[in-house]
Amino acid sequence: MAQAKITRKDALLYGGAAAGGFVVGGAAVTAVAVAVENEKAPVAGAPIVARYVDGDLPETDPGSDAWGDAQPTLVALAAQQIAQPFLEETLVTELDVRALHNGSSVALLLEWDDDSVDDLDGIRRYHDAVAVQLPTAPGAAPVLTMGAPGIPVHILQWRATWQRDIDSGGKTGVDQIYPEVIHDVMPDDVLPPRTAQLYWVAREAGNPLAQVRRTTPVEEVVAEGFGSVTHLPKQTASGHGVNEDGRWRVVVAVPSARTGVGAPLEPGSSWPAAFAVWLGSEENRGGRKHIANWQTLVLEAKA
Repeated sequence: MAQAKITRKDALLYGGAAAGGFVVGGAAVTAVAVAVENEKAPVAGAPIVARYVDGDLPETDPGSDAWGDAQPTLVALAAQQIAQPFLEETLVTELDVRALHNGSSVALLLEWDDDSVDDLDGIRRYHDAVAVQLPTAPGAAPVLTMGAPGIPVHILQWRATWQRDIDSGGKTGVDQIYPEVIHDVMPDDVLPPRTAQLYWVAREAGNPLAQVRRTTPVEEVVAEGFGSVTHLPKQTASGHGVNEDGRWRVVVAVPSARTGVGAPLEPGSSWPAAFAVWLGSEENRGGRKHIANWQTLVLEAKA
């Protein structure tokens, strides 16, 4: 069976599709808001309709009954073949996406099959992850390649490692991979906290990957093309992920206002949205990922 791949040509050809359309088999389709009934079967290639909710959203609860009100959309995934390092084989072919919003926040539930939970990083060990990419401005979708100079995108990435940090109450790593490891004396053992912090250079510099305490498993960044990812100083995204019966169910949520990042995600508007999935067990990391071409996210108007 031929492996699905998205090439540089695909990204350039289809990346500029209008925000009101998406690509299925090379044809442009116009997004139309549709009525949603509880628990319909996923529809391949349909617009992702964010149902309006009058109240709080299940921003950290992938098992909430509220998700039953959202129409699931089946999004096709393919091996990333636009830029090195390529992903050679497609092992996750589809992502189940549904969305809700309440005028103040937008939440997406992302589901994919993965019977291996990878939530620790180490030597030749990588984590599971999923990301949502949105333009910062309305209109035509930018190229798929994480934006371009002068055309930034807003990316929300959930990491299984960060979820484990939160669930365990602290940063996990060497001690969990190698339970019998023996440490030398550490700075925290002999120095006052503020002085000891200076010896953890990455933490002192604010590197988000090195932080001991986390408040969210979702990192919020902006980018203007490959190699330009920038961690936002104010992190507003939230979420939660669980793996049950060989399937990840991950919520990614963000305030609608997107203050200081981009135009607001207003009720009644439509936005391009793209996705990416990483399988840690298959050494997916960086550009070695499964990606989806631009889809259409429709934010239902308030009743």
